[in-house]
Amino acid sequence: ERLPIGKPEVLRSAPVARLRAFYDAFYRPDRMAVVVVGDIDEAGIEASVGRAFGSLSARAPEAARGDGTIPLPPGLAARVVTDPEITQSSVQLIWKRPAESNTLVGDYRRALVERLFQDMLNDRFGELARKPDAAFLAAGGGGGALSPRVNSFSLSARVPDGGLSAGLRAIVVEGKRARRFGFTAPELDRAKRSLAAFYDRAYNERDKTESGSFAREYVSHFLSDEPSPGIEYERRLVRQVLPGITLDEVSALARARLSGDNQVLLTTSPEKPNVTKPSEDELRQAVVASEAEDVAAWIDETGAKELMAVKPPPGRVESRRELPELGVTVLRLSNGVDVWLKPTDFKNDQVLFSMYAHGGTSLAPPEDFTSASMATSYVGLSGAGGLKATDLDKLLAGKLVSASPFIALSSHGVSGGASPAELETALQLLYLKLTAPGDDADSFALLTRQPAAMVANRGRSPREVFQERLDAVNTSNHYTSDPLTPEVVAALDRQKMLAFYRSRFANAADFTLSVVGAFQVDTVIPLLSHYVASLPSTGTRRSAFKDLGIRFPAAIERARVERGQEPRSQTVVSFFADPPPDPAEQEGIVAATTILQTALRDMLREELGQTYTVSVELSQDLPQRGGGSIAISFGAAPENIATMTNRVLAEVRRLQQEGPSAELTARAKESARRGYETALRQNGYWLRRLESAHLLGQNPADILRRPARIDALTPSSLRDTFERYLPLSRYTTVTLVPAGSQP
Repeated sequence: ERLPIGKPEVLRSAPVARLRAFYDAFYRPDRMAVVVVGDIDEAGIEASVGRAFGSLSARAPEAARGDGTIPLPPGLAARVVTDPEITQSSVQLIWKRPAESNTLVGDYRRALVERLFQDMLNDRFGELARKPDAAFLAAGGGGGALSPRVNSFSLSARVPDGGLSAGLRAIVVEGKRARRFGFTAPELDRAKRSLAAFYDRAYNERDKTESGSFAREYVSHFLSDEPSPGIEYERRLVRQVLPGITLDEVSALARARLSGDNQVLLTTSPEKPNVTKPSEDELRQAVVASEAEDVAAWIDETGAKELMAVKPPPGRVESRRELPELGVTVLRLSNGVDVWLKPTDFKNDQVLFSMYAHGGTSLAPPEDFTSASMATSYVGLSGAGGLKATDLDKLLAGKLVSASPFIALSSHGVSGGASPAELETALQLLYLKLTAPGDDADSFALLTRQPAAMVANRGRSPREVFQERLDAVNTSNHYTSDPLTPEVVAALDRQKMLAFYRSRFANAADFTLSVVGAFQVDTVIPLLSHYVASLPSTGTRRSAFKDLGIRFPAAIERARVERGQEPRSQTVVSFFADPPPDPAEQEGIVAATTILQTALRDMLREELGQTYTVSVELSQDLPQRGGGSIAISFGAAPENIATMTNRVLAEVRRLQQEGPSAELTARAKESARRGYETALRQNGYWLRRLESAHLLGQNPADILRRPARIDALTPSSLRDTFERYLPLSRYTTVTLVPAGSQP
């Protein structure tokens, strides 16, 4: 009776009665568990769980339990599926087999062998996908459980339209290559190093593991008897057995997983007149023909042996000051880079960094905006320091390091991280990506091949068309919201990409670097002197972002998108909301969106029973101003959308007139406090907040003053927030409805 599944007359309907009977038969307290993990008082939580669930009892006989049996008929079953709304073509070849045990040490060892096999196979597919003549856009292999008694392993590929047969051939041939010749010693060595690094990090963080990770493991243990021995035991076991795993073992497992007579072949593709789909018999014949092809052993090109053969001449630290309130040390390097260092004990094996500057794609001419926005993707595919991207991946196998350049709308920089022991490698990678970005014609071909295949079916996905229309309406058709089209992809310019990238990272003095995590300041300073203070610089900060003139519509606008066959609709109501970066104003927005989402969820979902998807969030590209909005998104049956939209507007009007209740205000403030308390113990939070404070010209000390801002919120102040940032005279409504729907 308490389930929010509809109006009273709906609850009395026959389908819901059947649903209730199904619910009673399967949702039984004697077959359930409650998992609670966190900073808790065990006795108090146990008592609370008992009060909440102890009185529940079964209301119907238990439903018959299936045994998980799935038929394993011999042969190759094939199925070809087309759909007018599908936007990508894909092929998947699946082998089914009886499930293996997972309770013994030997089973765990077999699982490690399988993981090594999958990692090596997927590395091969990743390398093949980078070749100009690759038959697929992306491919991979993986396994899992189909039921408690049946497991599977599959090879799959995403291919250009019309390329199903070619993509199928490619994955079958690679499967045969692995089955016949196995893998090489360098491949196995890299896979072992990566696997060992994964377990080492989990072990090093064993006393800082997030509660959700424990909860998921306990749930798996309850539902499927998956062993849960703990990371200390697992790491010790991995250290014992991993060195002894041989190429012969991995090759034998490859033969077992990539063979068998219980196969399923699935293909999906857009339903288009100019795309010929193969028949099921043609696909079966393609598998047979591919298996008959002669294949050679894989040649592993290991490339360079070290990341940086010659270190750059070091710079120096010009000044140093302490911010005791924040636990931050601020350095000024000789090339003009400001460095903010915050050592923490939140994680034992994590250091995060972000080097950032004003500018971004706002500095690109409008006609080059897309090329500029894809510049870092191109460099990422091309490699750095004279090394191809595949060589970098192989060289860094087993090292938990990253340094990824980014170019956003109003800023650009490099974000990354490493374990404390490997921070020098990460900073070397940062140096190379800024001073010696790759430039490779094959990588450019790969970069354009991926979006070209994606936009070939632009306009077929209803939700994609809906999102494009929403972006266009809410930016007043600004060029930054223009969708990617075949013409835009064809006009991408490799030299413009590289030139824009180099211009953004040419002057180190433009940048501020924040480093947060498990390190000691005096230990990291020599590394910064070598790899950051040595970056090329003019000595003067010059880069600044440009106001692009993105503006939210000045009045009420409505748009309707008719696409698709699914009998459901989606609506987004967006209100002009462009608050300044002032922390107090932003805090009011956070609370207001939380309150509005709660109120709408209760009203639309529970009172009306018409939607289960209500979200309210601020969208704002600071420091750009004039285009921000608060968007309210919800979905429901098409016939209910108009009523729900009116109810949403009425609720906004009510909150502007009356303000939120004291209870809703208190709940929003408590949610903010709990979130803040959790965030203060996260390296990522501190890195983001330090970065945003610098980019927006705020006082970083405001990070610690949030509790006072939360406490200052009142129903009256929030009523003012609703009035200012949800104006009923300036909003847009964009709705997606099925094709042919009545207005």
